[in-house]
Amino acid sequence: MAPRNSRVTSTEVIYGFWLVFEEAGAVRLARTSPSLGRAERAMFVQANLPRSLWQTPSLRASIGVQAGPNGGYSVDLAVASEALRGALGVDVDLQVIPHHESGR
Repeated sequence: MAPRNSRVTSTEVIYGFWLVFEEAGAVRLARTSPSLGRAERAMFVQANLPRSLWQTPSLRASIGVQAGPNGGYSVDLAVASEALRGALGVDVDLQVIPHHESGR
């Protein structure tokens, strides 16, 4: 791969770029081979990133609970969220929406 090009395959995106480090602590990035000053050193980097990195999973669930004759129910959102995090391996944002607000 030419140092200035990025490539996309069926499974990954391959980036080629240069990092330039300056003696005084500055850092810059270049897509092509950089011109260097006396106090600079360059390093070519190739980053192979999976295409799945750009895919955001979207999960949706609806749980309906009807109140019994003795009143309603309470849901501990923190416990439910933690249980889903453990089962799915992702953070889950849970909200309680009263039945009249759910559009049903």
